[in-house]
Amino acid sequence: MPSIPELFHSPLRIVRAGAKVLLAGLLLVTLTSGVVLAASSNGNGNQNTPKAITLQLAPTSRSVTQGTSASYNVVVQPSGGFVGNVSLTISGLPAGATASFSPAVVAVGPGSATANLDVSTTSATPLGTYSLSLKGTSGTLQSAVVVVSLTVTAGQHQPFTISGGPTGLLAPGNSVPINLQLTNPGNSSLNVTGLTVSVTGVTRNAQAVANNRPCNPSDYSVTQFSGNYPIAAPPGNSSLSSSGIPASRWPQITMLDTSLNQDGCKGATLQISYSGTGQGN
Repeated sequence: MPSIPELFHSPLRIVRAGAKVLLAGLLLVTLTSGVVLAASSNGNGNQNTPKAITLQLAPTSRSVTQGTSASYNVVVQPSGGFVGNVSLTISGLPAGATASFSPAVVAVGPGSATANLDVSTTSATPLGTYSLSLKGTSGTLQSAVVVVSLTVTAGQHQPFTISGGPTGLLAPGNSVPINLQLTNPGNSSLNVTGLTVSVTGVTRNAQAVANNRPCNPSDYSVTQFSGNYPIAAPPGNSSLSSSGIPASRWPQITMLDTSLNQDGCKGATLQISYSGTGQGN
């Protein structure tokens, strides 16, 4: 039998003509001339590995208070020789929350790529723990879904304030409306309901005190707000009038007409208290 000439030195043994051997990822091909050559299956050695993309997120859980945001780091890892653009998407957000990727489309391959995920909540986002599902897509190729958690807890809400006073002087038997002022210290609108007004005290003038003329909160009556709820209170200062509510719907104070309060309540100063409920959007 004629010998096969050795074209290169390697730890691979010489294979006789007609034999095919798969060794260490190299395919030995015997040519008709009896020369043995070594060839790899492809440039990356991935003959049996399909193209794929994998997502990794850190951290896997975050906790935020209402009205704040949480950030996650997203790593997109290719395999099987994948090279291309990957679009990132998310589902499972709580009501009122929004999410944004930066960038939303990442260029992947041959190495990995990263993106930032920001999830923003509002002061009205429901409390609880939520499972957020993320995936990457490139054409018909999709990554496995990765789930991270977001816990929303109650924040420290600043109280809104109600103020105001009668728009004119009170006289026995006369009613005067109150244009309530609403001050919202937050950065989102409030839905205000349940407005109430009450007279809690009266300070008589010096002459009424000297003459022992009485004047009490019972000498006044209050007609409560009769407009529609809720009243939208934007950040900052607003009022019933700026909200387009007619004066006929505002709260009103009436000074009763009695023989005793004619002089005692003349020039008196009223202490008025207000209450209401505001729900953030």
